[in-house]
Amino acid sequence: MSTSAGRVLLTGANGFLASHIVQGLIAQKYHIVGTVRSKAKAQEVIALHPSWKSHITWAYIADIGATNAYDEVFGTGPFDYIIHNASPVDFTVTDFQGQMIDPAVRGTTTLLEAAQKLGGPLLKRIVISGSTASVSSYFQSDNEARQPWTEADWNDVTAEYAIEKQDIFAAYMASKRLAEQAAWKFMADNAPKFDITVLNPNVIIGPMLQPLAGPEQVTSTNLFPVYNFINGTYKDINGILFPAWYFVDVRDVARAHILSMTTSAASNKRILLVSGLITPQMIVNIIRKHFPSLHSRIIEGNPEKLIPDGFELTDWDVSRSFEIFGQDWEYMNVEKTVTDTVKDLLSHEKKWANVAKIA
Repeated sequence: MSTSAGRVLLTGANGFLASHIVQGLIAQKYHIVGTVRSKAKAQEVIALHPSWKSHITWAYIADIGATNAYDEVFGTGPFDYIIHNASPVDFTVTDFQGQMIDPAVRGTTTLLEAAQKLGGPLLKRIVISGSTASVSSYFQSDNEARQPWTEADWNDVTAEYAIEKQDIFAAYMASKRLAEQAAWKFMADNAPKFDITVLNPNVIIGPMLQPLAGPEQVTSTNLFPVYNFINGTYKDINGILFPAWYFVDVRDVARAHILSMTTSAASNKRILLVSGLITPQMIVNIIRKHFPSLHSRIIEGNPEKLIPDGFELTDWDVSRSFEIFGQDWEYMNVEKTVTDTVKDLLSHEKKWANVAKIA
């Protein structure tokens, strides 16, 4: 009988990134206690991945920011590590403070408070899924680059500004910064026996392991960069909402979470996770190169013009990720990420078509 490498509490265990973390933890023989909103969510995961059943114990938390939300979960402990991946993100909300910013902060602080109160002596580290949205300036021009962003930087947009301007992306950035700063403040004020690591990835792209009932459930960070070309949403390479941005592969982000649990150098560190620059034209070129059968579905654009005129994005300094994770650490490149994502999307399309035929 195999011996467990330890017990890991994973919040939001049915999500895009979390599903890759689950797969990686199982491969390393950890037992997972995964939180989801309902029993139905857990059943969807096991129906898709029946081999995971014996490796996961499910816990149901409808609201991760509710008082005492984690008390029952910690009763199933002890845990060696916690990965906090759950974070409420809904770009349709209208009450930015009450529906986006406050829940993001509470979702983090509620877990930290419970961990200090109930985590016990075995709990070594909490790895928190952050975002580069808490790092880069909301007001930085995309037309004039500055010095690369580093872990020392924080975004400069406030909740008040977002609410005044009714700017939901500003509200999202404020929520990510405030939630992360709340975590660091908790550590400074309370000095718990465990430490934390905060991972700040850029736009996460890659194959999807989570349950997807149909194309409407495609992860948003796969939808706007990749799937909108395949499904015919984008008719023109010009005028796309994001003409250039930075990305990271979901598999690299999952690997970083697992490495961060046990890598001593990651203790109480922020770590940026960024692979490189990506543009709509780069994506189109890669799809047309590797998937000739999709030519009729994919616009051609201007293959020689990879970056739109007037764009000079600020780069990211990810040297800390290499220093902490060691000489074997490397990021998947844009060609592999896009190619694997398209293969995955086409595979899902076949499944959805078969389900539709049966129905």
